[in-house]
Amino acid sequence: MISRRINISLFGSLSLAALLGLLAGCSFEPKLAVPKAPRVKTYTAGKQPQKLAAIKGVGKAGAAQQFAYGKRVESQWWNLYNSPQIESLVLKAINKSPTLASAKATLEVAHQELKSVQGRFFPQFSLSTTGQRQRQSGAGFGGSTRTYSLYTGEVGVSYDPDIFGVNRLVTRSYKALEDQQRYSLQEAYLTLEGNTVVTAITLASLQAQVNTTRALVRDQIKILKITQQQYKLGAVTYLDVVNQESQVAATQATLPPLEQGLATARHALAVLVGSIPSEADIPLIKLESLKLPAELPVELPSVLVHKRPDILSAEAQLRSSNAQVGEAVAQMFPLIQIAGNLGFENGHLANFFDASSLIWSLAGGLTQTIFDGGTLEANKRAAEAALKGVVADYRTTVLNAFGQVANALRAVQHDAQTLRYEQAAYTDSLEAYKLARWQYKAGAVQYTSLLTAQVQYEKSRLAVVSAKAQRFEDTAALFVAMGGGWWPANYAAGEQGPVAKVAAKTPVPLHDKPGSAAAAASPAETSKTVRN
Repeated sequence: MISRRINISLFGSLSLAALLGLLAGCSFEPKLAVPKAPRVKTYTAGKQPQKLAAIKGVGKAGAAQQFAYGKRVESQWWNLYNSPQIESLVLKAINKSPTLASAKATLEVAHQELKSVQGRFFPQFSLSTTGQRQRQSGAGFGGSTRTYSLYTGEVGVSYDPDIFGVNRLVTRSYKALEDQQRYSLQEAYLTLEGNTVVTAITLASLQAQVNTTRALVRDQIKILKITQQQYKLGAVTYLDVVNQESQVAATQATLPPLEQGLATARHALAVLVGSIPSEADIPLIKLESLKLPAELPVELPSVLVHKRPDILSAEAQLRSSNAQVGEAVAQMFPLIQIAGNLGFENGHLANFFDASSLIWSLAGGLTQTIFDGGTLEANKRAAEAALKGVVADYRTTVLNAFGQVANALRAVQHDAQTLRYEQAAYTDSLEAYKLARWQYKAGAVQYTSLLTAQVQYEKSRLAVVSAKAQRFEDTAALFVAMGGGWWPANYAAGEQGPVAKVAAKTPVPLHDKPGSAAAAASPAETSKTVRN
């Protein structure tokens, strides 16, 4: 009989252990369904641009450009402009920008929060000691009082076996949030780099426009002197003199707004590099010195969703929300805890560690919510609704990314066309202006003909400067739209750059798990790393 009871007890214990092990292996997290990447091979409607022919007469800004589809962007793409000033500004921004410092601090917060929740997997130990001197009433001891001392010291331990996986799901959620902040940091790097380059080009453009406008004013003053001389000779009317004076004043009036824009760009650049405008050392950048990147890497649509940090950040948020749904379900199941204490208790310190002073306790508890007014169910539904919203946000992020790339491609294409037409207009207007000016000196044409040619020449000259700058700026916008030169697996390829440490800690996204089709198409494996 005793043997049978032992067998039954052993069988029950083993069954319970097996059941608990089975439950521990279960997960209430729904299967993660990352929305599929758009199955497209091109970004733009219609034929994508391939090659942009060179434009004569505009210097380096008129260089030919070739779109290299499927090729990887260089890690330090801003060096393609061949400008030591821009390189210096970008590196200074990376080293001193408070924006990056804030993003790094946020990442550290997420990392420490993850470590905090990971501590739930380990037993929690505590140490407590007490010492007391107490006098009890004689009413409870036959009319005599009693005074005694009591010393206690014990180690307590508690453990949550996490049978239903609540802690595992919480940890997954926090791990995904840490990944999200890591991608957000990389996005901050990319945004800072892009803004610094574009602002530097804007600064160079405005400086060129100011210089051009000042040259136009000097030229107009020369014509004014000629007109005044001809008026003294009776060759023109006083109205012609007044009109030319008005033209000089009108052109001079455009200088303050340009100079204000120049100052604003310089101040913005100072802020980007982490300096106060009055203390910033902003180098002089000449638009004519910039080199237009001849080759424009355009990564494939199937690769873009695995690379852009904003998309990867949205995917990490998706993983976190998915784990939170499982957590909400697991919270509906019993909470099982184990606790124990081991220590000594004695009235005399000299005998404190005697065997007779040993005390211990061991307890197990199970808590199950029976009625909560629908709180747990509402929490689950809220988590499910939040997951749907995050899925929609992920799709929005992908669509916006593809739209940004499409816009950048067309912008670069149309910039070349605009510069070509503006240069042609400038060439014609310059020729017309020279002829009108020569004929005006000779008295062959009236002042109105000269004024018309002069105004058109001034407009076209400034338009060429703006068109040059726009081509440089939109080229930078294309690099940013591609996600810059960063890739989650950069560290595996041994790349060195300002964000190498960030990339080294960044997990490969879900799409790029070994053996997946996306991983096979990864540019880290299909193309050789382009180095500066």
